[in-house]
Amino acid sequence: MCRLFAQMSPSPVSARDFLIDSKFSLLRQVEADPDNPQKDGWGLAWFGDDGRAHLAKSAASAAREPERFSAAAEAARSSVVLGHIRAASNPHLDEAHAHPFCDDGWVFAHNGTLTIWPEVAQALGPRRARLKTNSDSEVYFQQFLKHLEREKDASRAFEACINESWSLWQTCKDRYLGADTPYTSLNAVASNAHGLHAVCHASRKGLANAGVCHPDQPWSVMSFSMRDGRFILASEGLDGGPWTRLHPPETISAVGDGGGIDIRRRPLSLSSAHGPVPEVSRQ
Repeated sequence: MCRLFAQMSPSPVSARDFLIDSKFSLLRQVEADPDNPQKDGWGLAWFGDDGRAHLAKSAASAAREPERFSAAAEAARSSVVLGHIRAASNPHLDEAHAHPFCDDGWVFAHNGTLTIWPEVAQALGPRRARLKTNSDSEVYFQQFLKHLEREKDASRAFEACINESWSLWQTCKDRYLGADTPYTSLNAVASNAHGLHAVCHASRKGLANAGVCHPDQPWSVMSFSMRDGRFILASEGLDGGPWTRLHPPETISAVGDGGGIDIRRRPLSLSSAHGPVPEVSRQ
């Protein structure tokens, strides 16, 4: 179980309030639940005035290096800021495996496990050579970029990732006797500085049942809010103010629109060769 954060604003602003200061900030979520600490790394991504992505990442718990996390949060003054704290589902606990990942001008962070990542990696074509780790999340990122090249639309690229994973599942599920779906959650946020895009969908229970600060919020259901002209998206509400929970499976995008933010939500109707794709939040 990891925790995600994303902010989109019409002009460069700080995200410090939700990264550090708020009641349920990303930093405070690291050790909010002693039984489920988010201790396996952290990362922030943002874009400079030239549109280039900047990353600050660590394999350590953000709670063990708050000064470094705070310095990164102060530096991340941008129209788009992504944040991630990690509770690893694989044994690779180094900085390279920390999120967000960056390639082709995009940044990407994921909460969940892509169980069949070797098969998805095999299907990446030329993009397989761009993998720098054996992280299932980086494989998912390259899968997203592969489909984005074809679809020219982030929402439909996320949907294509889901469809491809279920198609591959029919060819390899006998190799994964402990699983009944190709992934737990595919919750992810992605940005190329011009917009913020996310998918909310989980087909199988992950490492936890609920949010670390909101026990009434299912682990796989993300929330968003508008604050001071900013669009904020997170794995769970970051303070006691109003938050709207997504209804998975769906995608959501926030794009600048004449000094404001245009929010676009798209429900997904998912099916596989054997019927509807399961959604764990509805089970």
